[in-house]
Amino acid sequence: MICMPNYLITGGEGQLGKCFAAVAEEFPKNKLIFTNQNEVDITHLETLKKCFDSRPFDGIINCAGYTQVDFAEEEYEKANKINVEGLRNISVFAEEKELCIVNFSSDYVFDGTSMSPYKENDKPNPINKYGYSKYNGELLLKKSSCQHTTFRISWLFSPFGENFVKTILKLSKLKKTIQVVNDQHGRPTYGIDLARTVLSNISKPDFYNFNFYNYAMQGTTTWFDFASKILAIKKNTCQIKSCSTAEYPTLAKRPKHSVLDTKRIENHLSLNIPSWEDSLKRCLKRIDNNEKI
Repeated sequence: MICMPNYLITGGEGQLGKCFAAVAEEFPKNKLIFTNQNEVDITHLETLKKCFDSRPFDGIINCAGYTQVDFAEEEYEKANKINVEGLRNISVFAEEKELCIVNFSSDYVFDGTSMSPYKENDKPNPINKYGYSKYNGELLLKKSSCQHTTFRISWLFSPFGENFVKTILKLSKLKKTIQVVNDQHGRPTYGIDLARTVLSNISKPDFYNFNFYNYAMQGTTTWFDFASKILAIKKNTCQIKSCSTAEYPTLAKRPKHSVLDTKRIENHLSLNIPSWEDSLKRCLKRIDNNEKI
């Protein structure tokens, strides 16, 4: 079955959902129906049933998800309910109505002990409960009979919601000095570019040839260098000091080296992924322009 671009987008009020809304006008041939949690709660089968019975869909872009990494350590049931049970509910209707699913997972399914970038077929080994919830969601969807693909992304940032870029901008206005860890390595993902990539390719017959794609911007960095670049672009005089993970304890453990290898998606979909520095500049420009999307 070839999927036509008539998609239900769950979690439309979240950071990733807003990224899809921001670029929707660039894809006029795609019919995108955005829903928020009040309209469609993926953890409740009944609300999902009403939604799927209300109109025909060709597929689902699941932007709904629990993303509070530290809080997940203390409220794993909630994380699991959304990231696993919610995804199970979506897959039930996808199988019944022969729909395609695009889902999103995380670099945190890996333990970060590999010094080489993680490929799609590398074995996950989460070290925190958020990572476990995303991995369990992956396993569930992998068993589904419907066409599906999961994008593993890392260090998501955008002009919307809560994310590292917006946190650094906020802290730099409130403090003279901020401290950021310098020993965790990864590849930031710009939500706007991710949304464009998905919407540019969902109607291609071979889009679902793989169950997993890694997607992140080109180039590896640390949280410290990422923060330093943000302040440099903004010409912000706030001082930034580096520290180790041990000096900055958090409830959830973080992988030290969760760099994703993106060669599969680059080759298969003929992508030229921008650098994280380029994407960051464009993100900050959107924030400066205060675009109301």
